[in-house]
Amino acid sequence: MKKYEDVVCGMKVGEDTPYTSEYGGKKYYFCCGHCKEQFDANPLKYVR
Repeated sequence: MKKYEDVVCGMKVGEDTPYTSEYGGKKYYFCCGHCKEQFDANPLKYVR
């Protein structure tokens, strides 16, 4: 299974996580609902 970095906290998460968002045509993966909420509130803060 491919691993992705949670752009909010840096944790590695699998593509099977239920916490995802799309921004700028790219899918982002999160370790928990809190990190997803932080990203959704201000994605430009976290997009690299």
